[in-house]
Amino acid sequence: MAELVAHGPGAYGLQGTVTFIDQPSERLWAAPLVAAQGRVTVDLSGLDRGDSVSLALLLEWERQARLAGHEFRVIQVPARLQDLMRVYGLAQLFSIA
Repeated sequence: MAELVAHGPGAYGLQGTVTFIDQPSERLWAAPLVAAQGRVTVDLSGLDRGDSVSLALLLEWERQARLAGHEFRVIQVPARLQDLMRVYGLAQLFSIA
């Protein structure tokens, strides 16, 4: 099970597993990230396993942040998830080289 942990204003950490098998809860999909001011940063170093469901979750959070007028970024992206971002053409959106 995955959870989003607040680290401070606009700073969060995603912890646990976000996969087809370990679907995130509805509460996680609607995480209140837009309450932050300016920039929303999500640290993925606590993500044990992720797949395209992880990408869908990040895309939803990016959409919510953008609609609220916030910058959205992810940091400490696991290598496997970086590879998926490249395959799906999302590397630039999430600033992955």
